[in-house]
Amino acid sequence: MTQNTDSNQDRLDAICRLLSDHGVDAYVVPSADAHLNEYPVAYQRRRQAISGFAGSAGDVLITPEESHLFVDSRYHLQAEQDVDTTRFHVHKVGLEGAYTLLTWLTELEKQRGALRVGFDPFVVPMDAHASYRNALKSAESALVPIHLNFVDEVWTDQPAMPAQPIYALPPDVTGRAPGEKLAGIRQEMAQQQADLLILTKLDEIAWVTNLRGSDVAYNPVFESYLVIDREQATCFARVMPPSDVQAAMAPDITFQPYAAYADAVKQQTQAGAVTVWLDASATTMGTRLLLPETARVIESRNPVVLAKATKNEVEVASSRNAHLHAAAAKIRSLARLERMLTAGQPVSEHAYATMLHEEYSSEEGFRDLSFTTIAAAGPNGAIVHYSEASPDVLLGDSELFLVDSGAQVLGGTTDDTRTVSTGAPTERQRRLFTLVLRSHIRLAMQKFPEGTSGAMLDALARSVLWNAGLDFGHGTGHGVGAFLNVHEGPQRISPNGDEP
Repeated sequence: MTQNTDSNQDRLDAICRLLSDHGVDAYVVPSADAHLNEYPVAYQRRRQAISGFAGSAGDVLITPEESHLFVDSRYHLQAEQDVDTTRFHVHKVGLEGAYTLLTWLTELEKQRGALRVGFDPFVVPMDAHASYRNALKSAESALVPIHLNFVDEVWTDQPAMPAQPIYALPPDVTGRAPGEKLAGIRQEMAQQQADLLILTKLDEIAWVTNLRGSDVAYNPVFESYLVIDREQATCFARVMPPSDVQAAMAPDITFQPYAAYADAVKQQTQAGAVTVWLDASATTMGTRLLLPETARVIESRNPVVLAKATKNEVEVASSRNAHLHAAAAKIRSLARLERMLTAGQPVSEHAYATMLHEEYSSEEGFRDLSFTTIAAAGPNGAIVHYSEASPDVLLGDSELFLVDSGAQVLGGTTDDTRTVSTGAPTERQRRLFTLVLRSHIRLAMQKFPEGTSGAMLDALARSVLWNAGLDFGHGTGHGVGAFLNVHEGPQRISPNGDEP
């Protein structure tokens, strides 16, 4: 345990008391916030507040007897470092015999005979809720929506809600106006006979509106909901855009306060039999429970996902420009590092991360990092998403130094990983580095027909390592946003990348 605190323990004890008060046996604390962000807004980092685990993915289940943290292979090492393992059982998902949250719910139900699981409906997506429900087999078991977040109740020093300004992107960055995007969305709504489309994911809302903000660290988005009907679109934003921006967008999109969202959805769906399109993987149960029983719900991928992923010519050009600027900055930082090490100067992980940020910041159009720089020396490079570059860890001689970093440059988002040797590499380091390089080159040079899945391409890259009896426990590649989130789907190059 390195990062857990008395506050985490006090909060955990207080939540265990709330379990009894609300008549539930367990309580789910997922990674997600109300908008299912990969990187939650600071005041909604509830799983970290209760467990100390700072990784980007992982769910907690709290019971009076013991609490449980479920993490994938990226965080098997980090989780045990972050949490108090006397209070949390860390389930390393993917290892033989390890439980997932779902299989543990089933097992816990077997042990108890029946299980009542509490959850905040505004942080649990619809598809996850369906999976939880299927994991509980007994008719006596139940998922209990509680419109009171247990973590918020006990988090006395919870950060304030964001109140950052919203700004509009110019057409020479976006390539398409909001009205044009809405027209395409409404065509698909008509095909599905949908009266309403509700968007809750912030990158989707930012893409449709051509607006950006800074409510989420490293992601140029703003807290909001977007409700689109056949004639108008309403954005419920925590902070209103400037009046001139609202006036310019008025023909296509109007704005209301964030707090008005729930009542507006209820009012808009009460009259008659309305058909509402909700993406089950991108909408919380909180929104689903706002709808009346008479509503017909379309639970399928919303039309924004593919439209956003399919970059137009302007977005492609902006992305190329962003990657050129980010690459130049990273090359300069590595050159500086080489000079310092050659001169015998001590360099810490944190010092290099600061140096890289300086180089990024000097590039035209730079707005922010796209995620916290991972600068991992020696064995820290084995922690796939090593989160905090340390001022106390110095780069050693002849060890590998991994740098996973990216930038938000106006119009584009970048993410790349490089591994360098801090001195004369060993024979084993040379061999492994060469195998990884060959894997990368094989993928980069591969021509493939339309419809090829990301999983097929992932296997091509891994085959070089497989033939050497090696593998790695994470994906090979992923999409990036157009000055949006650093991880953007649905396309990805990974064993689970079934999207063509």
